[in-house]
Amino acid sequence: MKTKIFVCSSSSMDEIKHNEDIETIPFIYKFSDDEMFEDINELTVDAVYNRLRFDKNSNVDILTNSYERVSQYLAKAKEDGYDNAFFILPNRSIVNLDIPVKIAIEDNKNINAVMYQSNEISIPLSYIALYAYETLKNGSSLIDTWNELANLESRSNIFIFTPSIKNERINNFENVFKNGTYQIYKDGKLLKTPDVKKINALEVMLDELKDEISGKKIYPFILSSDKSSKYNEILYNALLEINDDINKNSFDKIRIFNLPIYFGIKCGINSIAIGYIETKEGIIIEKK
Repeated sequence: MKTKIFVCSSSSMDEIKHNEDIETIPFIYKFSDDEMFEDINELTVDAVYNRLRFDKNSNVDILTNSYERVSQYLAKAKEDGYDNAFFILPNRSIVNLDIPVKIAIEDNKNINAVMYQSNEISIPLSYIALYAYETLKNGSSLIDTWNELANLESRSNIFIFTPSIKNERINNFENVFKNGTYQIYKDGKLLKTPDVKKINALEVMLDELKDEISGKKIYPFILSSDKSSKYNEILYNALLEINDDINKNSFDKIRIFNLPIYFGIKCGINSIAIGYIETKEGIIIEKK
């Protein structure tokens, strides 16, 4: 029994190695009625952030593809010999992809399909997709795999830091960068925005992260709106200073993914996040 895994393009799946059993469904960036672009195929996340940075009057909405388009994916999967389809969708706060997927599943009864709706609005869905692939490959049913994903997501968290400065081209950047605010999200919801107005927000955030991951085996990741930014290097080096015997090897292999546009709009386009998934076996993430 072959299973095709479909995952939203917010997954960062295009950045890591995977085979034809995993395919992305793009969402739509809408700047105006005359400017709508498919994610990845017509406009990258980096291009969207650049436009938001340099055109102060720009606004963007995130829309789903139609159920007809999703039906085409299902029909092609059946044609290619797949017996099952497993959809991995982001939290509805990012894009409400579950509606066209539900309709497409109803219209394509000749292939057995299951939809998994992620609670997270930040975790790279590529991790979830790869975990689903490995679980299905090892003989688990669609329903058992669904339950495994829910269990995996319950062992994750994210911290988002928004620096108070917007321009990196200043003296003493590293010290100034530490000033700002941070937020903690869990299960797709804001847990808290700590009151750190008079203290070093970055150091407080990292201390909380260190306490939370102590004793856990984790896969950490960074989410950034600009992979060439100095912010990434500073945060990465700060993470390497966390001297936990269980976690230090994980941080040596940390991956940087795109900060979802949803977070860029909500928290600020210069925001940067550190998240993790707790895992016993580990997930193999290889860059292309």
